[in-house]
Amino acid sequence: MKRILTAAIVLMTILTGCTGELKERIAALDEQVTKMEEELEKMNTTISSLYTVLYAYQKKDFITGISQLDDNAGYAIHFNTAGDIVIYHGSDAHVPRVGIKRNPDDGNYYWTIQYGNNEPQYIINEAGDMVSAVGMVPLLKIENGKFYISYDSRKTWQYLGQADGANGDDIFKKISYNEDYVIFETYEETFKFPTNKLVQNLTQSASTINQNIVGLTTLIKDLAKNSVCVVSVSDYVVDGKVAGSVVLLSNGEKLVVKDWIDSGSPYISAEKGPGDSVYYWAIVSADGSIEWIRDPEGNRMAATEANLEIPVVVPVLDESDKTYYWSVVAAGDTTLVLDINGDKVPVTSSGGELALFKKVDNSARDFITITMANGSTVTIPKIYTIAFGTESLSMKPSTTKTVSYRIYGYDIYFRSSVITQGDLTATVSADSDDPASGKITIKTGAGFTGNGKVVMVVYAGNGSTKTMVKSINVAKED
Repeated sequence: MKRILTAAIVLMTILTGCTGELKERIAALDEQVTKMEEELEKMNTTISSLYTVLYAYQKKDFITGISQLDDNAGYAIHFNTAGDIVIYHGSDAHVPRVGIKRNPDDGNYYWTIQYGNNEPQYIINEAGDMVSAVGMVPLLKIENGKFYISYDSRKTWQYLGQADGANGDDIFKKISYNEDYVIFETYEETFKFPTNKLVQNLTQSASTINQNIVGLTTLIKDLAKNSVCVVSVSDYVVDGKVAGSVVLLSNGEKLVVKDWIDSGSPYISAEKGPGDSVYYWAIVSADGSIEWIRDPEGNRMAATEANLEIPVVVPVLDESDKTYYWSVVAAGDTTLVLDINGDKVPVTSSGGELALFKKVDNSARDFITITMANGSTVTIPKIYTIAFGTESLSMKPSTTKTVSYRIYGYDIYFRSSVITQGDLTATVSADSDDPASGKITIKTGAGFTGNGKVVMVVYAGNGSTKTMVKSINVAKED
């Protein structure tokens, strides 16, 4: 009897020990399944996000925001049109990797699946066809330790395999970003998107450059006719900081002059042609070499002729690397802008952009000076100023000389007069076709000894109480 009792105790001890171990194993398995299901939920979210990435990529969308999730679990990303997505990093849960791959035969994108470290394969539906990545999002589930996939929002499920994959749960290989681009790398494809900052910059920069090209064209013409002046000069502000000047001209044009950043980038310029005095549009490299902007017939495009064709600067997306580069469109032809090394010039959020001007000097009372990208300068009179052909003369007694003048900022109600100091007399003769310009005739007396002055006074009119005063100094000629 004692032997039987002892055997029973031993048996119960063995069974009790096995039951405890079995419970531990079952608990561990339940934990593993629960973790896998949690990872599958995240994976389905990321698969949906991958679908959105492809949709946004084909629609040429751009990204307005990207941030990391708590505990560095992944990324929250916002597309301008496609909306919000969440991408989770993979973990050590062994689930298959779903991806997207472009079929080189037809150029279309299809869903793929990869188990462990095996090569990814196109997902094949029940009809034996590859499943298009456009128009639907597959969903994964795990049931009885097996993987299933649905192509119709969980209505039907197709068996994929046993849930024993390895290292296959990270859909995105790498996500990198800077202020200009966000790059999504899967294990089969790369998707590159511009950021909102870059899109705003390239839109604004191209608009500014083209506005300045038109403005410069008009300015050159009107300066030749002495019919343009500066109405106002204000600060050009970027991100709360003064980054240049905005010049409003009397002909209605507005020039945006960003303070020059010497980045070694090419610039657009109106340059004199070889062997003639005509100005032509050109792209000038940092080393000074010139590439003439030409029409389809190969002729240089003049920058000053009547009815001229004005080139347009545009950012062009290179499909090979999904990067925007500066180009010039003239008479229907597009020319990529190249730097000193012969490389394409990318559009960036800071620096590296094409320009026409370097800076504006607004320190003088009667005029501003714009320094062009090539270093030359253009002087433009300010509104409500008087410009003389010369501001100083040397004259002998009993002689006569004339000085031309132009008044900037007036209307038909303006009035002008001259006052003389010293042994001088002066009269004003306005141009019959242009009352704002004319000549001042100055006469010296027989006893003229020098130190004379002719003062022109103009009441602006134009609803303004502004009075313009400017002098011509007259010295005795030896």
